[in-house]
Amino acid sequence: MSGRSLGSLAAFLLATSVFTASVAPASPVTTPPPYSVKVSKVGGLGRVEVQGGIGAVLQRDEGTVAILNTKDPYAPKVVGRYDTAKDSLDGDLDFSQDGKWLFYARQTSNFDEEGLHVLDVSDPKNPTLAFYLPAGGAYRVQYIKQGDAEWVVLLDAVDGMVVSRFDSTTGALVPVHVDALPALKVGGPASAGFFYEPKDPMLGIPLLYVSTGKTGVQIFDFSDPVQPDLLGAWDELGLAEIEVSATKRSRTIYAASEYWFAKTTPPEVVVLDATDLGKVKERRRLGLGLPPEEANFVQGMTLWGDLLYVAHSTKGLVAFDTDTGKVRSTFRPRGKRNESAGVLGSPYAIDVEVAGPMLYVTDAATGALTALWP
Repeated sequence: MSGRSLGSLAAFLLATSVFTASVAPASPVTTPPPYSVKVSKVGGLGRVEVQGGIGAVLQRDEGTVAILNTKDPYAPKVVGRYDTAKDSLDGDLDFSQDGKWLFYARQTSNFDEEGLHVLDVSDPKNPTLAFYLPAGGAYRVQYIKQGDAEWVVLLDAVDGMVVSRFDSTTGALVPVHVDALPALKVGGPASAGFFYEPKDPMLGIPLLYVSTGKTGVQIFDFSDPVQPDLLGAWDELGLAEIEVSATKRSRTIYAASEYWFAKTTPPEVVVLDATDLGKVKERRRLGLGLPPEEANFVQGMTLWGDLLYVAHSTKGLVAFDTDTGKVRSTFRPRGKRNESAGVLGSPYAIDVEVAGPMLYVTDAATGALTALWP
């Protein structure tokens, strides 16, 4: 998601009352304010993914995936839902390249239907379960297409990293590789992350970046998904959500500090120089100087142009300038907390996604999805 211009978006965000910054716009703002849609009336939201004109957002307290029509990117609408068992916790979502399949990594508090759900969303109004792969608490999922072959990679609390071949005619998954050590390296959604680069600008090969609470970050040559080859790592600190910016001359990894295993770790983003995969080193850290408390946790992240958007629990969405490391702007979702939402404060920004011209932000407290319009 890097490399796209944020000029028009930044101008709008800096000018609206919900974004705060010290620079006034050069001309009056004529575009509409941020749009919010209530996805859940009883709980909060988790991960959000968008692929073309279709999107999906996780109703994290209900074990429900809401399917979105995003053809009008400013005003996404809920058109269908996939309901599973109760006692849901967090999870993850990813679409196939054609948008016909949705992969839902599910975790629960009672081990009910935990694992990977493959949903047929060719009819968004009627998503159906095509395949179920049991697991011990599925926290992150990544879909990968290489030529005619399709793969799905899962980060699981019990099995670790699991690579499966995906059959797009039936929706079936066939596990082909497991990287289980160290044991329990994934302990929750805040201790895992994926980033896939189809063709690394420097090496010309596919790279898979994997972050966990026990391994830090590992970089794999994913040319052969059956046997990924570890090329580099940084393991000085447990890491979670991850983003990567790569050019022909450098690689930069942005990784959130994890808090599942080490709750005293300050909430910040570790910036790593991975230009030399054999010598990954820390460059700096991006933070707000906040103590390690739930209200300050780093949740979702996304890169867009020279900005890194970080969902900071109750502190809202923070945009860091990747060149200077300074805060460019902030956004705080609005709305009344749902009583049954499984978080303490409100609002509670938990994920951010860039899709076309839009920024989508989910709130784990109010059940609202906010679309920021350029």
